[in-house]
Amino acid sequence: MRRGTAVVIAGLLAAGCSSQESKAQPPAPPAPPAVADADKVDMCTILTDPELAGLGVQTSTRKNFNTAGVIGCRWRGKSYTLSLERDNSTLAGYRAHRSDPHFVNFQDNTVNGRAGSHFGVDKNGSQCAQLIDGGSASLSVSVAVPSSAPPPPVDPCAEALRIAQMIEPRLPKAPR
Repeated sequence: MRRGTAVVIAGLLAAGCSSQESKAQPPAPPAPPAVADADKVDMCTILTDPELAGLGVQTSTRKNFNTAGVIGCRWRGKSYTLSLERDNSTLAGYRAHRSDPHFVNFQDNTVNGRAGSHFGVDKNGSQCAQLIDGGSASLSVSVAVPSSAPPPPVDPCAEALRIAQMIEPRLPKAPR
């Protein structure tokens, strides 16, 4: 009987140790929220003219473009050039090419809880693109600071993220 009691106690101790080990592991991060398709979002009109003017861009400088599946607009401003675009490449497609030498400092992030990534396209850090997950499309806010910009220069990645945070609440949401 003593032998049986010892086996039971050893089993309980082993079970207790393994449950403590499993409790020590951090919980898995929550999955990003489901995203509705943003393939019809018009990035040229997602911000109003007063909002664009508040960002320091000149609304009269708007240039539309539609090249190789990238549709959007570009505006010049006092401190930077702003581009807003929708791309038929997905966020996952961009992430798969994070080691491409054309992307500088590629990093995953979130925009108001929605999956995103940002990267530079030049080594001197004067241009940054903030991607936002749009399901079958990716949406991008790009800020380019001219080399002749007066100090203090705008941080293009911080500004692109700030503008993306303004846009994100207007994007389609997945049904719950």
